[in-house]
Amino acid sequence: MDNSLIAILYPLHPKLVHFPIALTISAMGMQALGVFLNKDSWRKGAWLMFILAVLSMPVVVLSGLWEADRLHLHHPVLDMHKRFALTAMWLSIAALPVLWFIRDKRVFPILFLIFLMIVSGLLGLAAYQGGRMVYEYSVGVSQ
Repeated sequence: MDNSLIAILYPLHPKLVHFPIALTISAMGMQALGVFLNKDSWRKGAWLMFILAVLSMPVVVLSGLWEADRLHLHHPVLDMHKRFALTAMWLSIAALPVLWFIRDKRVFPILFLIFLMIVSGLLGLAAYQGGRMVYEYSVGVSQ
């Protein structure tokens, strides 16, 4: 890879992090509307958005871990940020096959909505801590 490509991609984490957050929160909103309005197409859309979110999470988490290592960052706020992000990612990855097998059951729409609320909360907490790192501690901000 030449230096110009590295310059375009770095820092990668802040450029990617919004995808799993937006997809998960959008999936939660669509699932809620699908449940309350009894719209199967909205619930299917929520499921597809969640799959895309889960597929993007490892890339985003790995890019964050790589950049923290590259910058030699060690801070309690970073630790909280990582803890919430990793929990959301592993919970989503583990839940995906479970949800896949019960998706045709009667309890699935509400169970999936509750699950999306939990993961959205974890991602919100991770995002809050990430924002603290940038706005309170200027991590990754050029001088």
